[in-house]
Amino acid sequence: MAEKRRFLDVWIVEGNTVYREVPFLVVADWTQQGRLLEDDMIRPSGTEKWLRIGSTPVMMAYLPKEEPNRVEDQAEAMEPVEVDFHWKRPQGEGDDDPDMIPLIDISLVLLIFFMMTSTVAALSSRINVPDVENGSTLAAPGMIWIGIDRAPDGSALYSWGEGEGNPAPENQNLTEAQTLQKVAERLKGLQDAVDIRLTADRTLPYETVKTMTVALEPYRQKKLVKSIRAEVGERKGS
Repeated sequence: MAEKRRFLDVWIVEGNTVYREVPFLVVADWTQQGRLLEDDMIRPSGTEKWLRIGSTPVMMAYLPKEEPNRVEDQAEAMEPVEVDFHWKRPQGEGDDDPDMIPLIDISLVLLIFFMMTSTVAALSSRINVPDVENGSTLAAPGMIWIGIDRAPDGSALYSWGEGEGNPAPENQNLTEAQTLQKVAERLKGLQDAVDIRLTADRTLPYETVKTMTVALEPYRQKKLVKSIRAEVGERKGS
């Protein structure tokens, strides 16, 4: 009988496929792997009667069996489930404190801006105005310009003129007081306010330019002068 069971014919019912003379161990493996189901049929090779695998005691031992429920399965099923997201708390609950981080960021940006602008202003106030000679060539028509040159002894020599061109001889090598007097007389004779351009030798102290600017400021307040500016000039032969 054992010799007859060595080869079996296998009929897979679902696919209506028959395999003949399959070794018994192969059929047993197919059954364990789930490739053969309880409703599939087998028969010893050379016979005619088909037997259902699920009703064959020899093959039932190879059919996969469901494991009974374990106590651990029930415990695992009752454990809480962790998810990767969290519900946000609705607005209005808890404290209403605003987020201060954006406000702090803006405050830092403004602080850096004011520090940079104040530094530039402080540095620019210490810059000596460049040389004065030939500065009149940069003056616009109708503008009064005042030049402050440096004498060989280190003192300041003043000159003034209007528009483009060199000053008249009587308007050169003046003192500060003489220059202010001549400019004041000229301003009184004008109907419209004019701009005043001030240039000075770069080697002169900054206070020299500042003193002249302060002396001209009252004329700007009286609307005789529109603006007082210090601009770039050149020295011949430099």
